[in-house]
Amino acid sequence: MRLVWCILSFWFLFVGPSFALLKIGVVLPLSGAEAQRGRIIRDFLLELNQELIWKEGLSFQLNFYDSQSDPLSLDDLIEEALFDDMDLLIGPLLPQGAEIMVQKARDLNFPVLITSGEVNPIKYLKRPPGPIFRTGVSTRFAVKALYRCLKRKRIKRVGLLLSTDAFGREGERWLMAYATENAIKIVKKAYFGVHDTDISHQLQTLLSCEAVICWAPKQASNMVARNLAQASMKLPVYFSHVVAQERFLKQAPFLQGRPFVGVAYYSRRPLVNRLANRVLQRFLSRTNSPRDPALAAYGDALIFLWKGVLKAGYKNWPQGLESLGLVRGLTGLYFLSKDDHYGLIPGSLGVYRYRWSRFEPVCAPKEGFL
Repeated sequence: MRLVWCILSFWFLFVGPSFALLKIGVVLPLSGAEAQRGRIIRDFLLELNQELIWKEGLSFQLNFYDSQSDPLSLDDLIEEALFDDMDLLIGPLLPQGAEIMVQKARDLNFPVLITSGEVNPIKYLKRPPGPIFRTGVSTRFAVKALYRCLKRKRIKRVGLLLSTDAFGREGERWLMAYATENAIKIVKKAYFGVHDTDISHQLQTLLSCEAVICWAPKQASNMVARNLAQASMKLPVYFSHVVAQERFLKQAPFLQGRPFVGVAYYSRRPLVNRLANRVLQRFLSRTNSPRDPALAAYGDALIFLWKGVLKAGYKNWPQGLESLGLVRGLTGLYFLSKDDHYGLIPGSLGVYRYRWSRFEPVCAPKEGFL
């Protein structure tokens, strides 16, 4: 019996990947400005994939495609993945590449699992070009999670502090769209440029609000926090999910202690997949890597495929995903169905503060929030 186990283990580790029953293309920036993040995610995925080979007997082959930290390179990468006979693509890391990746996948009828960006897969289901699934935290679901937290704290009168770039406009759209159903009243709005250094006037106009939501890119959010500290304002300001990278937070002292939306695995008792979370925590501890929501988004893509293959086999993994129902990811809980290829449950996200190298829950994730 021991001999048989050794032979099977050898096959899965060394022979199996060469004849993988599912070939997965992973789009990551392995060079350029985001190369460090990309390499950390790559190494984690390799470790998680090896665990799935050992524990679940799966045959996944991961091929990595370097986006060079440039979303415009994705067109060529998708064609390269097709030429390499990949079964699907996972990515991108940078949200600007999501729409490019989806549109190209539609043109080529190529399955993709989107890991960042504001792409709503539901709108593609009436004319499906091939499966489009979504993992990780989008602006839409970050807004829902934040509003749930404000409701739990009985905060009703809210001001919006918005950057004038595309990210700020995207946030404003969803913040306005979901306010009424969450019994939130937007009483004031103020705008600022991402390169502004003094927004004391905008902050003064929001002082009458019970709380303020700042929706802006990372560096602009840090500038807002710096202005709050310099003016000694005690105004409660909540920030978006884009600031939640630990590497950035360590270099942004004014944001430390400020609340923001974060993924479920930041919680001390996360509602996440136990096997994947065990691999992740072991990886973070051994490599001393910073915690990053993107690790959860890419890890969730492998979790989806793992569960889909076990449900319906290698050839029918898309149908398997559509019939999974509740799935525990690293980002949070999902409910996948034919009607929703994203299915993230907003209540399974959390709102956190980061200080003293710890993520502390302001509103901890809760199972059962539908």
